[in-house]
Amino acid sequence: MPHSHEDQVDAEDWEIFQRTEQLANHWYWRPGHRPGRNYLTWYFVFDDQALRDHIAHHQQALADLNYLDPVPPDGIHMTVQGVGFPDEVSPEAAERIGENADARMADIAPFTLTIGPIASYPGGTFLRAAPWHPVAEVRERLRQAIADELGADQVPAEPARFKPHVSVTYCNATPPAGEVIRRLTELRQEPAIVVPVASVSLLELRREGHTYRWSTRHTVTFTGP
Repeated sequence: MPHSHEDQVDAEDWEIFQRTEQLANHWYWRPGHRPGRNYLTWYFVFDDQALRDHIAHHQQALADLNYLDPVPPDGIHMTVQGVGFPDEVSPEAAERIGENADARMADIAPFTLTIGPIASYPGGTFLRAAPWHPVAEVRERLRQAIADELGADQVPAEPARFKPHVSVTYCNATPPAGEVIRRLTELRQEPAIVVPVASVSLLELRREGHTYRWSTRHTVTFTGP
């Protein structure tokens, strides 16, 4: 029986996914995106060995499914809030957004997230993250920082569905979903882990094959009380 809103969402989404018949290719180009056009976005970037090991364990259980691309250890992240394309947001504007974020989040202290269980949508597998409220607070402050520079009507809805998570694999084809459902049913019994979050980074994101890579533009370190 779910004990929190996050647990309830996980249970409902898992029930829906178990009825999925076919996976989807994650790597299609979203509106506005195209080869060579990077994207500015805020991520939690994780450099935590326990999380790397936890993700690697799940990836190993899926490793023979060649339609799932594993997220590399140096690519582990959580998407928090999109900003825009560098050909539309100047370097100077991006710098000011970073400075605005510093000011907006001066009172935010480091926090922890519980990571797990594994779950899926048609385009990939991921680990749930909870509680949502500290991530939501950071996201709202970032949205304000972007609005301060670009205007409230220019703040992207990305990610459109706010459900904090850490990606494990991305799907590169459209196979039947049954085998992933079967394996994740077992993997969902794995215990969750607790991971520290001490900063959020503004990145210039690019694709390299079936991998996301980035250059860091700005980092806000949480130093609040």
